[in-house]
Amino acid sequence: MQHQKTKKLKRKSKIEIVDLPNDGPLTIIPLSAVLSNYVKNKSKHKVKVLNKEGQLDTRWLKYEFPHWQMVWLEKGVNLKWDRRQRSFFLSVSK
Repeated sequence: MQHQKTKKLKRKSKIEIVDLPNDGPLTIIPLSAVLSNYVKNKSKHKVKVLNKEGQLDTRWLKYEFPHWQMVWLEKGVNLKWDRRQRSFFLSVSK
């Protein structure tokens, strides 16, 4: 008689959601604060940073965001932009 393997249920960790203040072009300062806090905590959970309309515009996303991705990837943070949800996702890079 064969024994059946049972699946262990695992809890999925919920994504932490951070909302940026609406400071216009100065929204970059709170974003960098969120990123530096994420590096200090060194936790492996994902963080979702909301970017509402009028905070970081499409021009910033097109020209500055790739540079920010390279800088923070060196520090161990992987940045991804989701256009549909208008938010950034932060995760630990290996």
